[in-house]
Amino acid sequence: MKEYNIPNHVAIIMDGNGRWAKKRGLKRSLGHKAGADNIEGLVRHIFDSGVKVLSVYAFSTENFKRDKEEVDYLMDLFCSMFKKYVNKIEDAKIIFSGSRDLLPKKVLDVMDEISEKTKNSWFRH
Repeated sequence: MKEYNIPNHVAIIMDGNGRWAKKRGLKRSLGHKAGADNIEGLVRHIFDSGVKVLSVYAFSTENFKRDKEEVDYLMDLFCSMFKKYVNKIEDAKIIFSGSRDLLPKKVLDVMDEISEKTKNSWFRH
């Protein structure tokens, strides 16, 4: 059996979900939802493979230039996805980085709740 060198840290840049949907004649929001739904299995696979640290780049300040409806959808999607999976998070410490200035209170509240819940955890595989 072939041996693989598994990195300690993997980064994912979530980009192109809206373009993926538009190319298929779908609303951009359906592309964002598909990307969010895909991340759960991907995260599980990454950690099951032996990776210790995962960084996910999901939203840049440039994204705030999109229309309000799309930005609001993305903020709601972020909140609902984390609320859905927060109880499935075991032994993982979640840290949010970047500017918080433009984020709505509901997103900041979810981020703070998750950070607090996982502050003493560390992934042990």
